[in-house]
Amino acid sequence: MYEIRTMELLAGGFRLCRGPCRVTTCAVDLCYRAGPRALQTLRQQGLSADTLRALIAPAAGPKWLAVAGMDRALMASGLLSERRRPLLLLGASAGAWRSMALCARDPQATHRALAHGYIRQRFARDVGNDEVSAAYRELLAEVFPDSDAEHALGHAELELAVIAVRARGATGSASRPLQMLGMGAAAALNLLGSRAAGLFFERTLFHRRQGSAAHPLLQPLTAARVQLEGDNIRQALLASGTVPLYMAPVRDIAGAPTGGYIDGGITDYHINQPLGTGGDGVALLFLHQRRLSPTWFDKQLPFRRPRAPWLEDLLLVHPSDAWISSLPGGRVPTRDDFLDFVDAPEERIERWTQALGQSEALGEQLLEDLQSGRFVDRLQPL
Repeated sequence: MYEIRTMELLAGGFRLCRGPCRVTTCAVDLCYRAGPRALQTLRQQGLSADTLRALIAPAAGPKWLAVAGMDRALMASGLLSERRRPLLLLGASAGAWRSMALCARDPQATHRALAHGYIRQRFARDVGNDEVSAAYRELLAEVFPDSDAEHALGHAELELAVIAVRARGATGSASRPLQMLGMGAAAALNLLGSRAAGLFFERTLFHRRQGSAAHPLLQPLTAARVQLEGDNIRQALLASGTVPLYMAPVRDIAGAPTGGYIDGGITDYHINQPLGTGGDGVALLFLHQRRLSPTWFDKQLPFRRPRAPWLEDLLLVHPSDAWISSLPGGRVPTRDDFLDFVDAPEERIERWTQALGQSEALGEQLLEDLQSGRFVDRLQPL
C-alpha cells in the first residue's frame, strides 16, 4: 500500500501534507482506460514501481494545469522512488517541462514553481516572437537552476527524454510570415497523409544515454539522437516548448545538428510512436481528455488516431467531462486565453490558478484509487 498524502492549496500551488487521505466526495472524476496488454498487466499485478515502466508527458500547452494535481499525487504515491529499474520520462513541449520538474532535487517545490511561473506570464497584444521566447527562457532558468540540471542528468531512478523538432525550410524561419507559410503547407499536406511531416520536420530525441545504453523503450523510436547534457538541457527544454508562430526557433543547440528547433508536439502531440513494453509493464499518460492525437496537425482531424499497436501497454488517466465542465468557463486552460484576456491578464491568471487548484481533487482521487486498488475495477479498454 502507498502512503497517502493529501494536498492543501496554497497561494502559489499545492503543499503535500502527511497523514491519511480524507476524500469525502463520492463523485468519480477520473477515468482509467488501458490498452489490451496493459489491462491484463494491471488486473493481474496492479500498478506498482515494478509495473510502471514509462510516464508519457504529452504536448498540451496550458491544458496541463488541469491535470497538475495528478502529477503531484504521483510524486506522493511512491511510484517514482525506490525503483529497481529506471522509469522513462518521455516529454514533449510542456510535457517535457513537467518531466524535468519530476527529476529535480525537490520535485514538489519545483513543480509548484513551474506552475506558478507559467501561469503568471503576461504578454502584450503586439508581443514579438523573440520577447515570448526570452520570457520562457528566463522562466526555465529560474525554475531549473544548474544544480537541478545536474541532478536530472544523473538521476538514478528517472530517465529524462525530451522531444523537439528540427524544422526544415520556412517552418524554421525566424520570420513569422514565412513560418506561417511553411506551417500552412505542412498542415495541407498532412491532410493527405502523415508521412508528409518528414518533408518539414525532423523529430529529435534529447537523451542522456545513447546507443545500447538508452532506455529499452527508446530503442524502437524513430528520431535523430542528441546527447542530453548540462550544456544543452535548458536549450532542449526551450526548443521542445517553442510554439510555432508565437516563439522564435531555438538555434545553436550544443551537440545538435545546425538548424532551428521548435515544439516537440508537432510530431509527437500525444502518442505517435511505438511505446509498447512488450508486456513488461505499463506506460502511464495523464491527459485532460479521452481522445489521443498523434501530431499537432491531427488535433483537428478526429479520424486521425494513434495506431492500435502503439497503445497496447498504455494506461490513460483523464478527467470526466463533468469535471471539465466544472472548470472556469467550462473548459481547460488554453493558449488562446492569452489573446482572449490580453487586456485582462489578471482574469486569465485567476482562471488558470483556479483550474490548477481544482486539479487537487483529481490527485486525491488518484491516490485513493491507487491505495484501494479501486482503479482496477474502473478500468475500461481504450
